[in-house]
Amino acid sequence: MEHELLSIYPAKLMEYCLAIGYLLLFVPFWRYVQGGRRAATAVVRAAAPARAAVAPAVAVVPAGAIALSRPAGAGWFHVPPGVHLHPGHTWARLEPDGLVAVGLDDFAHKLVGPASIGLPPPGSQVAQGEPAIELRDEERDVPLLSPVDGTVVAVNPRARTNGDALDDPYGAGWLFKVKAPRLAANLRQLHADAPARRLLEDAEELLARRLSPELGQVLQDGGTPVRGLARALAGDRWDAFARECFLT
Repeated sequence: MEHELLSIYPAKLMEYCLAIGYLLLFVPFWRYVQGGRRAATAVVRAAAPARAAVAPAVAVVPAGAIALSRPAGAGWFHVPPGVHLHPGHTWARLEPDGLVAVGLDDFAHKLVGPASIGLPPPGSQVAQGEPAIELRDEERDVPLLSPVDGTVVAVNPRARTNGDALDDPYGAGWLFKVKAPRLAANLRQLHADAPARRLLEDAEELLARRLSPELGQVLQDGGTPVRGLARALAGDRWDAFARECFLT
């Protein structure tokens, strides 16, 4: 019995020695691990200023968009002085003879592209904010709104028969002329000068959100949109996209 009791002590001594040996090995291992972490943290901190210096030069392009270049200070669409834009992208301009010329703005011209145009006949009445023009393509048509109230007294025959006339949307591409008895009141609902430019800038942003990489083939002249963008953006539903833009 005494022999069995004494044999416990060597076993316990061995357990204590193993525990002490484990602790002695764990201390240098822990120092090694912590030293590696501190080194990695130092490397990250050292690299942070370099990343900050590079970050401003990196632009994040949203998925499904395309980066387009354009001349500094210039937009995709323009509007000359003296032209008053309707939010539906038609325009009105007081002529020297007292009549008011009406047409499509640069955005509407480039969005829809080649299409036949339906115009109100002379003697008919048009009303501000009401459909007065139709762009037709095969079996589809898109109405546009009149920018002013009045009686139609002249229609541009070139606009009806020659789509190339619209390449000058504020000049040879005018659509019709009206006698506008409420012109002063109508003009208060339209945009000229800086507000007109902002209206076209908003149209640029709308297009930029809809652009995709596949649209590169329809862009030319340093990223300037060309005629017929609605078809490139919306395909067979180009007329629905145009109606959205023209508020019809």
